[in-house]
Amino acid sequence: MTTKNLLVELFVEELPPKALKKLGDAFASVLLEQLKAQGLATEASKLTSFASPRRLAAHVTAVAAQAADKAVSQKLMPVSVGLDASGNASPALLKKLQALGADASAVAGLKRVMDGKAEALFYESTAKGATLAEGLQKP
Repeated sequence: MTTKNLLVELFVEELPPKALKKLGDAFASVLLEQLKAQGLATEASKLTSFASPRRLAAHVTAVAAQAADKAVSQKLMPVSVGLDASGNASPALLKKLQALGADASAVAGLKRVMDGKAEALFYESTAKGATLAEGLQKP
């Protein structure tokens, strides 16, 4: 995965000079934190913040253009609800799988895991990694 440097600059109204350092650091640290949470930046990424009365900026090294895909395990429902006595999928389970974009053939690949008192069905899939453009737009 190739990485590049990222420079984000915000033009703002007049900021109080005494608060510039604190505002610049806060903006930069939140930006880096969000990039790391989405898998776009790593622990090796270096952060530099900049602030002037009309601008806040952050420079981050080693930022990926797209995050790596990741495995996702999602709890669907208890086994007693999802499967009938003979082990066939219930209409509720088929509807839930359809909502996730899977078909009836995925029933065989569901995992059974004890979840508290009852056994539950889990659907495992791969979520596509966020792009940098998407990651910068998230609140």
